[in-house]
Amino acid sequence: MKRLSRVIRENIVLVSMIMVMILIVLGATFTVLNKKKIIETTVIKLQAEEVKQRVDMIFTVTLRQIDLALRGYALTKNEQLLSPLKTSIIGNVINLRKLDSLLKIQKLDTSLVKFDKIKKGIEEYIEYSLLMKKEAEIDSMKQFVDMLNKDKGYDLWVLFSPFNTSHLAYEDALILKAQADYETALNRNIIIQLILVILGLPSLGFIIYRTNKEAKDRKNLLRELEENNRKFLFEPGSEIQINNPKEVIENSINNFKKASEFIKGIALKNYEVQWIGLTPSNSMKNENNLAGELVKMRDQMKLAKQEDERRFWVNEGLTQFSQLVRNHQANLTKLSEEATRFLTKYIDAQQGSLFVLNDEVASDQFLELVACYAFDKKKFVTKRIEIGDGMVGQAYLEGQTIVIKQVPSDYVKITSGLGHATPTCLCIIPLKYNSKIEAILELASFHFFEPHQMDFLEKAGEFVASAIIGAKVSTRMKTLLDQSQQQSEQMRAQEEEMRQNMEELQATQEEMNRKNRESEKIIEQLKVNSKTA
Repeated sequence: MKRLSRVIRENIVLVSMIMVMILIVLGATFTVLNKKKIIETTVIKLQAEEVKQRVDMIFTVTLRQIDLALRGYALTKNEQLLSPLKTSIIGNVINLRKLDSLLKIQKLDTSLVKFDKIKKGIEEYIEYSLLMKKEAEIDSMKQFVDMLNKDKGYDLWVLFSPFNTSHLAYEDALILKAQADYETALNRNIIIQLILVILGLPSLGFIIYRTNKEAKDRKNLLRELEENNRKFLFEPGSEIQINNPKEVIENSINNFKKASEFIKGIALKNYEVQWIGLTPSNSMKNENNLAGELVKMRDQMKLAKQEDERRFWVNEGLTQFSQLVRNHQANLTKLSEEATRFLTKYIDAQQGSLFVLNDEVASDQFLELVACYAFDKKKFVTKRIEIGDGMVGQAYLEGQTIVIKQVPSDYVKITSGLGHATPTCLCIIPLKYNSKIEAILELASFHFFEPHQMDFLEKAGEFVASAIIGAKVSTRMKTLLDQSQQQSEQMRAQEEEMRQNMEELQATQEEMNRKNRESEKIIEQLKVNSKTA
């Protein structure tokens, strides 16, 4: 017993807190149970009220509207007066379905059996009313009046009245019981709250007393909190202040908020988000805490985003460029012009030119300028560049891309309406297909070309080189075809000329034969004349 008393004294605060917690749990449990009871009684009351209302609607609303609609229509033949009839029939189906559901919830099996008979009676009454409507539609008023005099509504009321009386009494009793349970739950809840106040307040007072005595320990805890806050979250570089506990806690909370906002910014792909308070002066102190790690993560994700954007830029450009090449692959001149224009503009260069390998004569191959974009025409007085001549010819000879970041002032000028300027960067790219160079692309720009732009140009060069090969083959085939057609036409012309010569020769021969025959006749005649003489 003494030992138990000693343990309680040593852990009096803990015991007091446990007591308060038990009281809170008990209070919450009873409150939940009472609340559940209150909700149940409220639901029961509402269901009972709804049952009464819907049972009452059968005669006061549904059947009355049907009767009035039939009588009004029979007297006036106004179709609009039938609207309540249609509405009541639809509403009756919904009302009966809801009543079925409510009676099942209340588990009134006997009432369900009786209600099924009432539903059947209502359905028969509605069918009878629809027959009366048909009689009224054909102006059979005598039949309509006879059917009306049978008073089917009264027969339905005789069936309905006992059920209505007994069931309304049951629902009223249910409402009264629910109301009594509701008030009991409220009173029980008040008693529980009073018990909680009587037992809980002394315990809370003692806890507060003991807590104030432990202010020194709390101060040390605050110091440790601030030190860990700076060590693991963010080090602002200022002197530690723990005189204001609220400020220490707020500093820690603010650091978590900063981390949360920083992470949200990254999640929204805002890679320019900054950690508030992080400056060059304290950045070294925050390399290994949460702030520093998040900044490193942001920088890495920023680089990843840039890589994705560059990859998308390359793929999108190749897609557009391949479509352009397919559209103009049959015409080398048009292909060269459109490809040069597209590549120059897509990488934001200022000037571009395309030199294609002219290999029609195997012993005299050279690079021929076939297209240029925004170049000064004076630079291209000669459109022929020998292999190995100048940077363009050397790029073809070596088969490697040449990038010049210090362009000689006399090599090329970028011309605009405001004057001339030397470009910042010059790029000369061999365009290869199956390791064979088919053309050289030269680009001049005021900015340096990024590695992904160079990668794009080399990949696009494969499309151009392949298309150039196809265009050359098409051009050669067309030339051969034209030559063949020309030779065929020449042969046809020669055949026609020979045919005409043969005809002329045949005509000459026939004429000579005719003259010979005439000469022979004359000689014969002379011989005859001489003998006669």
